Amino acid sequence: MVAVTAKPILFLEENQYSNFEWIGECEDGSLVCRWEEEVLVQGSTDGSGGDAGVEGATSSLAFATQVAVATPDLHSAQVLYTFDKVVPVVQASVNASRTLLGFVTRRNAGEGNKYSAYVAEILPQGGVFSLNIDCSRQILLEFLHTEEGGKPLEDSWIAKLLVFVHRESIAIYSFPLSLKDGTSWIVDDQPLTESVVRSFVWAQWEPHHNHLYYLHYRPPPEAGLTLGSGEAEDDALRPRPMLTALQFHPHKPHETVLNVPLELSGLEHSPLDLSGDYRDQGLLHTVGDAWLDLRVVTSPTGAVCICHHYIYKSRLAETPADPESCAVYLAYSVTLLHHGCVLHAVVPGVPWGHAHSALPTYSLFGEHYLLVIVPGVCMHMLDIGLDHMPNNHIVTTPPPQLLPNAQLFQICGGKVISGRCITFVDGVNQMTVEVRVTKESLFSLFKSSSTLSTRLAILHLAAIHDKDHDLSRKLMWSVCENPYNLDTPALLQEYLVGETYAAVHKHIDSDAGHLISLLPITTSPFTTDTEYVETPAEENVRISYCLLENACIMLLSPRERVVRTLSDTWTKLWEHTSKRHHQRFSLTGVVEKLMVSLDTYKPEALSQGSTPVSPASPLVGGLTITSLGLTLAHLMFDPLPFNEAENTTSSKLEHLLSVNLRELSMYCLKHFPHESPMRVHAVASKYVCTQLQVSRRLCSILCSSQTLVPAEKSEKGFTFIEQLDDAVATRLFTLLERYHSATEAVAYPLPQGYNSFLAYLAHRCLPHFVFMQYVRRGVLQLNVDVLREIIYDLDDTPQNVERKLEIISSVPLVRSLRALQFWQHPMSLILRSRLHAGSILAGEGPGQPRTPTQSARINAQHLQNKGLTAFPTIDRLSPFDTFLDLLTAKANLTDLDLGLLYEGTVASCEYIKPDMETDITGARI
Repeated sequence: MVAVTAKPILFLEENQYSNFEWIGECEDGSLVCRWEEEVLVQGSTDGSGGDAGVEGATSSLAFATQVAVATPDLHSAQVLYTFDKVVPVVQASVNASRTLLGFVTRRNAGEGNKYSAYVAEILPQGGVFSLNIDCSRQILLEFLHTEEGGKPLEDSWIAKLLVFVHRESIAIYSFPLSLKDGTSWIVDDQPLTESVVRSFVWAQWEPHHNHLYYLHYRPPPEAGLTLGSGEAEDDALRPRPMLTALQFHPHKPHETVLNVPLELSGLEHSPLDLSGDYRDQGLLHTVGDAWLDLRVVTSPTGAVCICHHYIYKSRLAETPADPESCAVYLAYSVTLLHHGCVLHAVVPGVPWGHAHSALPTYSLFGEHYLLVIVPGVCMHMLDIGLDHMPNNHIVTTPPPQLLPNAQLFQICGGKVISGRCITFVDGVNQMTVEVRVTKESLFSLFKSSSTLSTRLAILHLAAIHDKDHDLSRKLMWSVCENPYNLDTPALLQEYLVGETYAAVHKHIDSDAGHLISLLPITTSPFTTDTEYVETPAEENVRISYCLLENACIMLLSPRERVVRTLSDTWTKLWEHTSKRHHQRFSLTGVVEKLMVSLDTYKPEALSQGSTPVSPASPLVGGLTITSLGLTLAHLMFDPLPFNEAENTTSSKLEHLLSVNLRELSMYCLKHFPHESPMRVHAVASKYVCTQLQVSRRLCSILCSSQTLVPAEKSEKGFTFIEQLDDAVATRLFTLLERYHSATEAVAYPLPQGYNSFLAYLAHRCLPHFVFMQYVRRGVLQLNVDVLREIIYDLDDTPQNVERKLEIISSVPLVRSLRALQFWQHPMSLILRSRLHAGSILAGEGPGQPRTPTQSARINAQHLQNKGLTAFPTIDRLSPFDTFLDLLTAKANLTDLDLGLLYEGTVASCEYIKPDMETDITGARI
């Protein structure tokens, strides 16, 4: 799925630092780091440390801690502060003007760790000030950049620092700074404090958009009169976790923009040992218990993802002697507020030691995907875009370039470098990891994956999100390599629906965007549970969903915001969630209607008045080559091995397109009753036209994948089939059969001339009894041109005569009569004459396509030459004369085809009588 490139960090490769660690991130993407290095430090001769005067100070080489800031490309680093000894700094933050450094230290205090918070002057290096916070709770410091961004420094200003103390408070410390001697910035007074949050369980700071998220417990409602069991009452009174989001503004007060209750798995008591120290990861910008791995990822387009990672063990599983090897379930949930649902993913069979230390990474990949990486376990690309429900996910294993013990943190300011490319820093192995999604990587995964859902998701990505027709065509060629795969029809359906939506979305005006939201976008249903088979695992990855029903979500509208004209994540989220989202048009409904109407569909019985348009039009429904966008260049680029023409009064193509057009138009008017019918008709017509165009393109891809499609019209059709090798013809028929099945499943039209081509191809490569099974079940349509070619192709051996009769008898009567005219055989004359006489005796007319003038001329010729003298007897009468008397009593002489009757009678005597005599002789013997 992805191409991963791991490289060593440049400035770390040039300098071997001791105890190197990443401890923070700046708003511009620069990373704060610290290491221990032997430097020249000042000490005192009396052992009193830094409090002694300058007179008693000496200089010596000693290991000391240095804090530096690395550029976003990690090519170089600038030292910000050098301590005079080794200081256990675990997290740090730098203000935008690089004048103050806030850092947190952690030291072992016997029973546990002790955290302390400090602020140091760094322009130039000056004093260190304690915030008088010394506790066993985790501490996080983050500078607010809202007051400094894009503003030149004056002689005095205020730097604001967010101070997080786990489970106690979140406060803003305002440090007044002043310029001294024109070059030095110093803190000239005690900081002012402002309380933001009093108590919380978990918190995260998002420096790029100035978002603050914190998790707290909503107090239970007051106890009252309840009816029911005690368990339900206890459950109602249990505190519920609530996620709150704050938005900070420059020179404006912060505001609470979101309150949403969460259902987080794993917060309840677990049989696994989840105790342990805090995870001090400065690049995460989070503070909370080690066992509560929670992250919030947002995009400027309005997508909000609340990601929660947890592990659990089956109650039936036995605990082995080595707990580290105990197989557990690694799971994560993503609450998608913009879709109102929760996505749950479960990966089975992960060793407890690896699952406990694993740190998932959640990163937005463009506008539509959330990349979830658990090194050594899984790599998922979740389709979480705003366009449709999340139902097309790519599930695979991490590439070998990604080390299993890696801890990845997205860098470069959280921005995508180019296309689908994200850069991470590996905090354990001290390397930069570049993850790229390329055409080659997607194509490689598509070919190697055995999971249908993953292959459908890759095809969906190429067609819908990338709009890469070349990649879609390449993927279809890959499908054609194994036409016998049972997943082929589903992949062809996804190509048809996805490419049609992409083409319509590209050419429809923006004012019809609300109608575009009703068009089908994928064939993958939004189900509650999807299984991704990953061999050779004993169990499979499962992705399931649950809706956020009746959730009390508080989201500020734009009119309630502090800055009403601001357009950010929360306004986009409010706009998206406030819209009424309609269910997309279902193609299965059209399929069901076609199943009923096509059962009684008889093209021979239809006239021009009952068809949507005149059959003289090159296409149906008033759709011309120009309206379809099928220019000469398109026809040359997507050649077909058959001539696109059907000589029928009314074709199935007309009927199918008219039903699609009617159903889609009615569906759009049902959901948007005030919309202009002309605009609805324009969108529906464009969609139906594109259906035929995409179906034609797919047919061309399938045919060209097996053989070279001829360019000359004379070499196409039946002539082309007769030139194919048997193996190629069989593979081509298998592919076209899958294509036929795919189009029927989504009610897509077939190109003109396709049915005749497929029927004759089946005749050439299938055994006769299999061919007849396809005919009887309505898969193959035997038009007159196909019947003529089959009759000419089969010689008149007794076995082939029986086959011809079986084939001709499987089509309607009118079509069989036309086919019999091409068969120069006594049996054809017998059948035609019997049908002609039978229709006369039944009072149904002559039953022959000849006109009365033609019949009169032919009858006069036969009366003159042979007439009633055929089969003479002693009294000049014959059974044939008697039979003609009966016919003339039922019809006029001009309605009779005496020549056909005569030839049929002669053929009966010459062809059937010898067979009867042979049977009688055999019986006597």
